[in-house]
Amino acid sequence: MKNILPILSIMFLACSSDKDINDVEIDYEIIGQWQLDATKISPGGIVDWSSVTNGEIYDFKSNGTFELSNTKQCSEVIIGTFSIKDDQLSFQYLCDSEQRNPSYNMWFEDGKLTLGFIGCIEECSYRYRPLN
Repeated sequence: MKNILPILSIMFLACSSDKDINDVEIDYEIIGQWQLDATKISPGGIVDWSSVTNGEIYDFKSNGTFELSNTKQCSEVIIGTFSIKDDQLSFQYLCDSEQRNPSYNMWFEDGKLTLGFIGCIEECSYRYRPLN
């Protein structure tokens, strides 16, 4: 009986609190479907938003996964994971058997999501409207 406390302590400490990404609930404004409706891409100088018709669609799920459909980036629908830290959105996914890990600054304005590609020398922004 006097050994039960040390045994319970060892069992408690041996249990891991790490969670699989599918067990983690993400409570961000980003959860849901977002469709690209405008881009602001500058080869140099000031540019304005250019409208996009039938743009790609992100479907962000609360478990940290996403699907990207209607995209010209890859030959098929992209399925991967995302994370958000300090208003930076990072992705991990395969595109035509190649690992990709792009990161974007993100912000919400007038109910729309804007992603600014990190590493772009000039303006490289993408604006998405919510679908749901």
